Amino acid sequence: MKNNLKVLLGFIALVVLFVLLYWLPNFVSQTNPTMCTDQSGQCEHEARMNLLTYLIPVFIAIGFVLGAAAFYFFTENKKVEYVEVKPNPEAVLKLLSKEERKVVSKIVEEGGKALQSEISLLDGMGKVKAHRIIDRLVDRGIIEKEQHGKTNLVKLSKELKEILVK
Repeated sequence: MKNNLKVLLGFIALVVLFVLLYWLPNFVSQTNPTMCTDQSGQCEHEARMNLLTYLIPVFIAIGFVLGAAAFYFFTENKKVEYVEVKPNPEAVLKLLSKEERKVVSKIVEEGGKALQSEISLLDGMGKVKAHRIIDRLVDRGIIEKEQHGKTNLVKLSKELKEILVK
């Protein structure tokens, strides 16, 4: 129903615009004075210029109203629907390399924090390799590292802890 009304009003606006565009040149050519002065002694050219001076703002206003009406009727009000996206822990872990996934999984198993010495005891993981992987994860903002005696306490970042630790 609204679309039919918009089309009808748009059609009416176009008809009015075409009538004005057709009528204006005819009006100007028909009102072209043939003599310089009329019976009252006033210059017809000056009277015509005064009339056109008053009509120009009227035509500008009509054009503005028609343009605003066209904009109003032919633009759609789109309703934005927000969909809540639930975090997927598996998708987050898939973005990590195999070794990084091991480290993050160990931290998740420990409740969001683990000692670096515990991480270095994982299969295929030594102290140096664990240190390098942890530094990479710290640089990417995935985990945080704090001094804890002779070892480091490694914690998940707040954002990832909310997603991964249940």
